[in-house]
Amino acid sequence: MDIIKPAEMLNKSKSGNFVFAPNGNICHVQIFDKIEMEQCAEMIGNLAQIIGQLPQQEVLLQASASIKSPYEIPENRFVFDVSINSSGGDRNTCYSIGSMFSLAKAKGAIVRTNTIGRADSAASMLAIQGTPGYRMMTHNAAIFIHYGRSTRTTTHLDEREELDRIDDIKHEQVAELYKTCTRLPEKDIKEYLNIEWKGKLFAQECLDKGLTDWILTRDGHFISKKYGRNR
Repeated sequence: MDIIKPAEMLNKSKSGNFVFAPNGNICHVQIFDKIEMEQCAEMIGNLAQIIGQLPQQEVLLQASASIKSPYEIPENRFVFDVSINSSGGDRNTCYSIGSMFSLAKAKGAIVRTNTIGRADSAASMLAIQGTPGYRMMTHNAAIFIHYGRSTRTTTHLDEREELDRIDDIKHEQVAELYKTCTRLPEKDIKEYLNIEWKGKLFAQECLDKGLTDWILTRDGHFISKKYGRNR
């Protein structure tokens, strides 16, 4: 058996969020740090360069229902393999990374997300944006749906009303993302976003509610409610 050589790490910063150089048809992305622009700018730039060089393929909306694991990939498809273990961070930075995921999908690539510990707050928004059928979690992982309120304050009533209006719009944008990418009822999304301790969901509940497609069990098997022989 040939020894697999690790791909070159492209990031030069000390952040735990980084991209490896593509190795064949796969590019590994690691999100292990706070999702703030200071920790993510280099990673986002590297992703943009790699995605820009991909050939255009037919967009893959979701995995085939017959796949037996999230590692069954259609021939010649490029894969961004995204490992997540992050306490979250800034929504705007999260949106920038999510936009890279969308661009990759638009080029026909698969975004395979793997929550291997925690995906809190902004990190949960990335975990659910993998290509449907290619989102997975380890058996002991958890997703924490959370909405952080604005820290901006003002003593002027008109300014406070405008800040509240903007905050409400952002809140609806976050809620819409969970609604689009999961099977969560709208009332549950509102509850999770508005009550601090409600949104902690462990792997099995995430599978039941459509936040992930697969759970990797302790003994190394994949289970799913929609795909493979476990349906």
